Amino acid sequence: MKMIKIITASLFAAGMVSFASAAAADVNFKRCIVCHGAKAEKVPPGGTIVSATLPKEELKKTLKAYKTNKEHGGKSKAVMQLQVKPFSEEDLDALADYIFTNFHIDKK
Repeated sequence: MKMIKIITASLFAAGMVSFASAAAADVNFKRCIVCHGAKAEKVPPGGTIVSATLPKEELKKTLKAYKTNKEHGGKSKAVMQLQVKPFSEEDLDALADYIFTNFHIDKK
């Protein structure tokens, strides 16, 4: 019985972390709206791809590349590098999840 309570508490705590990450991603996405649009539907200045069309793993990979690879990106890479600088890897994962879950556009 005690083990069930521990497992239940652990699952609840994990859910709260996920909820907190999703809430933070919603707030963090507001930084993206000016260039990418309210639903990540716009090609940003100097860009070539609509973020909402990317698969979730590609979003994660791209956001992390802006943070870790100073050579990654096109004409606006300096802007993107500044935007992702304050975020942890977990923040970037949550942001990619948020964009994909809320705004994904199937390219078919």
